[in-house]
Amino acid sequence: MRVIAGTAHGRTLHATPATRPTADLIKGAIFSMLEALAYKRGFEPDEDAFAAALAWPRVLDLFAGSGALGIEALSRGARFADLVEQDRAAARVVEQNLVATGVSDRARIHVAPIHVVHGRLQGPFDVIFADPPYAEAAALQATVELLARPGLLEPTSVFVLEQPATAEPPDSVGSLPLTKTRRHGRTRISLYGVH
Repeated sequence: MRVIAGTAHGRTLHATPATRPTADLIKGAIFSMLEALAYKRGFEPDEDAFAAALAWPRVLDLFAGSGALGIEALSRGARFADLVEQDRAAARVVEQNLVATGVSDRARIHVAPIHVVHGRLQGPFDVIFADPPYAEAAALQATVELLARPGLLEPTSVFVLEQPATAEPPDSVGSLPLTKTRRHGRTRISLYGVH
């Protein structure tokens, strides 16, 4: 598992054995979807390298695992990322990955379960990634409940949800409607937000 693009391009990311990190192929698909959306919003492909980072500079990475999605966004130029991971061993690996990729000065790790982290987060966030444990339906429900609380989303926010391909994504998350969903092998990627 590596950083795909940006200042940390090619750097290896590590994960604990218990973590199911986002595969590079899926990560690439997510950022391609975000880039396409940024271009629809007026960013120019020839002038705005890594338009997604420019369009959404404040990042929240829920169920961070290895930190791969937040780190990818930072590598591509996002200004700041909050990464939430409740497992202490995984959070230590996230911290090591942030340092190894040279983006730790633009990130904050919250070691807490998703349902108690709201008071620690300083939103609103421009893009929010969530890759909840596939076997835990309660994790997705906690995410939906978190994003329904005030202060984390704004009208232009985008939410990216990673699920098993067989899962049905919610019709909306917080104030954001489902706008696109794609299957990539055994994974479903869903985008939420007004486009």
